[in-house]
Amino acid sequence: MSGNEIRIARNDEIGEIMELIAKCVQVMQDGGSDQWDDTYPNREVIGKDIADGTLYVCVDQAAIAGIIVLDNNQAGQYAAIDWLEVKGPNLIMHRLAVHPEAQGKGIARRLIDFAEEYGLSGGYTSIRLDTYAKNNRALALYSSLGYERRGEVDFPGRTANFPVFEKVLASGAE
Repeated sequence: MSGNEIRIARNDEIGEIMELIAKCVQVMQDGGSDQWDDTYPNREVIGKDIADGTLYVCVDQAAIAGIIVLDNNQAGQYAAIDWLEVKGPNLIMHRLAVHPEAQGKGIARRLIDFAEEYGLSGGYTSIRLDTYAKNNRALALYSSLGYERRGEVDFPGRTANFPVFEKVLASGAE
């Protein structure tokens, strides 16, 4: 996996990032999933992620192959979930996407490994995320990496629900 790096996204990369998202949306919709569309994640959402310094890119052969957002913003729907690690702080993973042409190269796994290292070094007790019930690849990937399904949430305008996952990063017994 040498040759690719993960770093904070730059403002001048928003066009390339939006292009990656558009290609992912196309693949999702072709596969029957309405998880993302032309309204989400939009340029405004991604622009804010970049401005906040929470959007990371995985660069492979000088192109952005994948993205991930790491922050503390939990959807309001998360309040109803029976989480494993309630003390926190909890790192929230959003908008993980890999360019369709770069899929199958372990980029998603690299981004998740990066998120876990980031969480550990930042003192977070767990990582939380949601994915779409129709996104079978993501569901299988998170389960295989030790993320535990804790329930599900609904977001307006989506036909299926969103399973939520959590992975405890450090034992609270320091």
